[in-house]
Amino acid sequence: MFGISLLKGLLIVWAVVTSFMMVLLIYRARLGAHEEDQLYLSQADNMLEREQKEVLKKLKKLAPFLYALMTVSVVLLLSIASIWLWRGLLMT
Repeated sequence: MFGISLLKGLLIVWAVVTSFMMVLLIYRARLGAHEEDQLYLSQADNMLEREQKEVLKKLKKLAPFLYALMTVSVVLLLSIASIWLWRGLLMT
């Protein structure tokens, strides 16, 4: 891999995936700050209701990407730990 060991390559990929996941988590937190737990709406508050539905729609769209990135991050981290331990056992 152009002079990069498998372990270093996996660490780089893990860092990129985890960084992207963190950015999405921060974005989700910012969206969630606009979410209301309970709304008392009258006819005049239709705009607030639409904004609330848009926030919920964005949060639902974001969820599968976050779960996928979390899964990939954990799998990569476990792979890195396994390779590191395997190499450590072979050296002793």
